[in-house]
Amino acid sequence: MQNISTENQKTRELFAALKLLSPGTYLREGMDYIIQSKTGGLVVLGDTPEILDLTEGGFRINCPYTPTALYELSKMDGAIILSEDIKRIVRANVTLRTSPTIPSDETGLRHRSADKFARQTEHSVLAISRSRNTLTLYLKDQRYTFRERPTLLSEANQTMLVLTQHLKALKNAVAILNWAELSGNVTLTEVVAAIQLCERVRRAEQELDRYRIELGTQAQSLQYVIPELTTEIESGLLIIKDYYHENLRDASEAFEAVLRLDAQCLTDQSNISKALGYSRDGQNTFEVLEPRGYRMLSRVPRIPFSIIENIVHEFKTLDQVNTASIADLQAVDGVGKARASTIKNALAHMKSTSVQPEALSLSVFG
Repeated sequence: MQNISTENQKTRELFAALKLLSPGTYLREGMDYIIQSKTGGLVVLGDTPEILDLTEGGFRINCPYTPTALYELSKMDGAIILSEDIKRIVRANVTLRTSPTIPSDETGLRHRSADKFARQTEHSVLAISRSRNTLTLYLKDQRYTFRERPTLLSEANQTMLVLTQHLKALKNAVAILNWAELSGNVTLTEVVAAIQLCERVRRAEQELDRYRIELGTQAQSLQYVIPELTTEIESGLLIIKDYYHENLRDASEAFEAVLRLDAQCLTDQSNISKALGYSRDGQNTFEVLEPRGYRMLSRVPRIPFSIIENIVHEFKTLDQVNTASIADLQAVDGVGKARASTIKNALAHMKSTSVQPEALSLSVFG
């Protein structure tokens, strides 16, 4: 299966930082000690020369990190600097020097300093509020406030319920698309509906992942992953690759356009149509489209995605693959006679066993 990145750089960086602070980690234990003491605190993760040059005063500690040591040092007003690998406490009670030109919407002195320093150094800074008794992570221009366990569990369980509902709808939408593809009668409405549901499933699962990370060892009930989830998401993403309009230079532009849609824009199917390269006015809604064949060919057992790419490059559409002879198929680089027979037999089996599913009520966007 093709490796399709569905997380942008900011999301990957945030998730990596959240993992360091999951309940049960050594760093989170130290944070919890400070939270429980209600003294507040400011901690910088990283001791690069740039970071150290932007600190003044305080003490050179350079001792092994322990949650207890972090807690004791947090009783002083200044910031604590931890090493890059979070194994050593480098300095304590330091003042963080920030540029006055860096903006911040924070009002509290500690949180404002953390926000500006994170933007300036592009490192993670943790601020623990004395008055609100909350832990906030600042990473570059991102801000993430950790919530209490009961709130997280409630929201996570609600997300799990939403994910299950979206997954059921996605399976139905994909079944409709399968039937349409094998019958040679696919419309943009069916394509867009399946992509919309795939995105809802993917985003709900990504949100659930964040809850798993933030709850850590306190979220055993969330560790269960629906077995077919990854397959359904990958299959859904291949719909984009099958149907993006040729006026786009390549599939990556269509992927980026769809993944960039915020939750509100995703509810409007015309935005998905536009992301694929079609008009927003609905003129293409009932036009019959031809799939390139990536998704159907990915269902054939033991066919590497690189070979699927070769097949699609040669035949252009799924219909052309269906009508090609075994000799035509085996001439494609990497296919050969045995694989050609497997492909022909698999596609024929899909067509003969396909049953028309119950239709979804789909809006005609315009």
